[in-house]
Amino acid sequence: MKALVHLADRLVHWTAVVLLLSLLVTVVLGVLFRQLNNPLAWSDELAQYLLVWTGFVGWIIAARRRTHIRITVFADLLKGVPRRVLEILIQVCVIIFAAVLIRYSFGLIERNWDVESISVPFSAAALYIVMPLAGLALILQALAEIAEALAGREPVAAEPGAQPL
Repeated sequence: MKALVHLADRLVHWTAVVLLLSLLVTVVLGVLFRQLNNPLAWSDELAQYLLVWTGFVGWIIAARRRTHIRITVFADLLKGVPRRVLEILIQVCVIIFAAVLIRYSFGLIERNWDVESISVPFSAAALYIVMPLAGLALILQALAEIAEALAGREPVAAEPGAQPL
């Protein structure tokens, strides 16, 4: 099971790398060709799609590493069982949010499936396809956090500069 989790983490990490590099290349090409008075019609739209996908993949990575911004003023005052109960409540809220994300993302995908993008050769639904995948990943991560809290282990955020998961 640990090997499967490690493989999934590596896959998400490399997906983020590829998306970010693709976004960088797309934006640089768009700017370069605009400066040459020969703008690429597809660069802005593709950059928009890549930015959305990169954001969702980054959200998954931050959830896995526990590096999302958290206001811990009250949580830091709690110890033991009350702190674990608070962590479970927070993760239940994350699960509810992710479930709502999944529920409504399918409607967005369905409504945009037959809408052609303006300048790229695929459906406008491609912008939303990452949403249910991200929602599922967030639910799985939240369930893992709940299991950690129930087992009595304190979750620890990744250290800055730590190796990717």
